[in-house]
Parts: sequence; C-alpha cells; structure tokens
Amino acid sequence: MYQVCRELADMPRSYDLILYGDSSADPEVVREFSTAFRVEILSARPFAVWEQWAWPQRAEGDGATLLHGTANIAPLSWRGPLILTVLDVIEWHRGRDFPSSIPLRHHISRLYRMNTLKRVVQRADAVLTISAHARDDMVRTLHVASDRIVITPLATKLSIQAPVLTKRPYFLALGAMDPRKNLIGALHALKAANQKEFRLKIVGLEPQFLPKSRELLNSLGIQDQVDLSPMVSDEELTELYQNAAGFLYLSLYEGFGLPLLEAMALGCPVISSNRAALPEVGGDGVILVDPFDASATADAMQKLIADVAFRNDLIRRGQSRVASFGWKQTAELTHDCYLRVIRHRGLGGEVQ
Repeated sequence: MYQVCRELADMPRSYDLILYGDSSADPEVVREFSTAFRVEILSARPFAVWEQWAWPQRAEGDGATLLHGTANIAPLSWRGPLILTVLDVIEWHRGRDFPSSIPLRHHISRLYRMNTLKRVVQRADAVLTISAHARDDMVRTLHVASDRIVITPLATKLSIQAPVLTKRPYFLALGAMDPRKNLIGALHALKAANQKEFRLKIVGLEPQFLPKSRELLNSLGIQDQVDLSPMVSDEELTELYQNAAGFLYLSLYEGFGLPLLEAMALGCPVISSNRAALPEVGGDGVILVDPFDASATADAMQKLIADVAFRNDLIRRGQSRVASFGWKQTAELTHDCYLRVIRHRGLGGEVQ
C-alpha cells in the first residue's frame, strides 16, 4: 500500500485520506506521508487489539465515513461503508494443495485472520485484489460475488535496466524454506540438468536453515554446485539478477508473484512455475514449467545457457511485460473504487 499512497498523494481527490498506523510504523514513512495526508499513530498491543478496537474507535471518533482495510482484514465492529483488500486466500490451501510448515505460534493468528476475513469480506462494499487468479480463488473459496471484486495489480519499484547480455552460468533462487516456495524443486532441477558447470545461487536463507540445507545438498550430491547465502543487500541482489543465466521461481502458490517482475526488470530470464497467478503475471515474458517436473525445468535451464538468441528474446519480452504494470495504474484503480463507493453510498468527508 506504500506505493499506492505515494501515487495517491499526487492525485487530485474530492475526499480526504486519514492513514492509521501502529507504533511500529517507520518514522521516515510517517514523515513522508504527513505532508500529503493526515497520519495517526495508535498504540495498542497485541496487533489484533489495534485492528479490532483501537483503529475503528479512533476512525469513528475522527469522523471517517469509509474504512479501507488494506491487508486481508477489517474490524468486525465497523458497520459503515467498507473496502477490503484481500491479497490472496492462501490460508485455505495450506496443508491441502501444498505442504504446510508454519511455526506453532502462528496458528492462533492464522485462525483469527481466517475467521475474521470470512465475515468481513461478505459485507464489504468492494473487494480489491491483486490478480485474476486471486479473484477467482476468492469466488470459489469465500463465495464472494465476482462483480464486487476489483483487480488492482502490484508493480515493481525497480526501473527497467539495460540488460547484461553476457551471462554467467549460474541460476538464482530465493531461499525461502516454506514448502510452498518449492526450493526443493530448484535443487532437483539442478541435479536433473547433470551439467557440472551449472551453479545455483540461493540467497536469503535464514541462518538457522543453513545446516539443514547443506545436509540436503549432500544427499543430492550437488553440494559443490550450490552457493548458500543469507540476506544480501539490494545492490548485491541486483547484481546477482543481472548476471544470472536465469531466475528459478517454482512456487506452488502465489496470489501475484512480484519476484517475476523484479527479475525481468533487471534483465534476468525467468523460469517460472505454471501454477496460480504466475502465468498471469509472467505472460510471454517467462518460461512456464510444471514445478514438479525437474526434467522440464532442467531442459529450460539448458536452453537458456545454450541458446543466446532465445535468451535475449526472452529478456526483451520480459522487460516489455514489466512495463505493462505500474503503481500509478494501481492507484488510479483504487481511487476509482473509492469514488464508486462514495457515490453509491452518498458519502462525503474522509476516507481511511
């Protein structure tokens, strides 16, 4: 929502916006938005108390006439006009459509959010979501009428960079250990490629997962071909994307898939899972594969290394694809939704 608010700040509006945050809000962001909006920081813990009590109480006291819940949730006590952003309904798929691995402490939060979302989404005047896949999944899973859902796609903050066309023989993958992210699929693809000169660089691994990851590499016999790294700087990550022969993103479920746009913007060819929203986001700018088919991914890896003309054409198509997404467009769609609800409800005053 940060990028959308940046765009809304410069947009002529017939309504006022109040931004509410909690005590963890970044002071720099608060200062930035205070020049364009009224910003209120409310202290309440735990966060569920902030969402369900502090936020609606303050909004009502401030005379807010329309509430926008921007992260899959809204106060159950709010009875006024409501817009709700639902990024995805992934929680209904965990353990059913892909393995689930979340810490025990997150289960209570998960139950709270799932049960709250089921109730508030039914009474929202409009629901914003980030892809057609997320919309259709919401219709199937939560039985929301499709004509109440507006697609407001994400975009990347990265500008399109002139691509580095001479690539190095390594592939890049993100080190999330959630089984949904299917990092194991990238490892099996590297093994299936059976090319000793190929390397896989995995970045963003949390330190506690390094020993287990090394054990897995040893069991697959690819320990000499894989580099494991913890979090890297934005500058380092940009360089890794720009020089890689390809980016492997074999996730089993994504409501959008922002890393596809980031890689393509930086001129990195992408091999993507053909599941969920990823084909919708990648379009013809990525190679789509079955995330469970290691041989198909290995074939795509070999093609990116061997066929320079194909690789360069994929880079061109990827960057063209990125250009079709933009935060200004997303902000305009959000703004239009505000205006429709305001007109429909005959509202004036402030939107929060």
